[in-house]
Amino acid sequence: MTVINGYPKQTKKSNKEFFKRKDQELTNLDWAKWAGWFDTDGCFSRQKRKKKLSDQLFVKLQLRDRQPTELFSDMFETSLVYQEADTITPNGAKYISKVFKGSLSGPKATWFTENVSPYLIKEEKREYAGVVLEDTVRSKDFNTWTKDEVTHYLATVIEGDGTIGGHVKSKSRKRESIVIRIYSRDKQYLANLVSIAASKLNIDCKFKKANTYQTKKGLVTMYQLFILCSRTNSKNIDFFRSLLKYNVMTLDRKKEKIQRFVNWFDTQKEKPILESRV
Repeated sequence: MTVINGYPKQTKKSNKEFFKRKDQELTNLDWAKWAGWFDTDGCFSRQKRKKKLSDQLFVKLQLRDRQPTELFSDMFETSLVYQEADTITPNGAKYISKVFKGSLSGPKATWFTENVSPYLIKEEKREYAGVVLEDTVRSKDFNTWTKDEVTHYLATVIEGDGTIGGHVKSKSRKRESIVIRIYSRDKQYLANLVSIAASKLNIDCKFKKANTYQTKKGLVTMYQLFILCSRTNSKNIDFFRSLLKYNVMTLDRKKEKIQRFVNWFDTQKEKPILESRV
């Protein structure tokens, strides 16, 4: 384990100053954004401590990508760690995992969980957050979410559990269509994403069964939600544009794919679409 960026240990005084400062700095959009990351790649936990009356509380973000975890580290003033470990995939394959990790503990973990919980949509993560807070966690009513909150949330869900692909013209290597796929074993979670995306952002998206695979715990079914855009099916173009706005996406490598498609789309929109004739 290697500590890349270190921060001093928490004290009551430093936490009091931190909470006051961050409560003023962070907005609803920041918490919607971090909820997307924690619904996909975050962790909430409460651990028993020997010979101590109180439990130890943790929230943790662990990813192969450095950018989101480094942002988490900087924003919440906690150490950024790089770690390698022998790992076994659900189907039994062995490999060395290489991850970046940022975590909060104690009062900071409680404070973070209280603020991010209203934007957690995945039931499993709300239950874990409830364990940290020792209370039932409920997400905001979908009717009360703003368009910007949904956009920021979906952006980080796409970065966490999504892929960005599409059809690429072979000669010019220009992307003629783009498709976002979000994967999850939680069918209801994807159904909720389809619902809030349609009602708040008018996104045309669907989900379906992707595949089934064997794990040590039994068969697991994976589902995928997909959001498509092309020149001939451009209903979702406004959503793709919104992902390119300042402070919405975190991962440059995924944002660049969307930027290339939007650039191509804008150069093509004035050209007539010719029908093929046999």
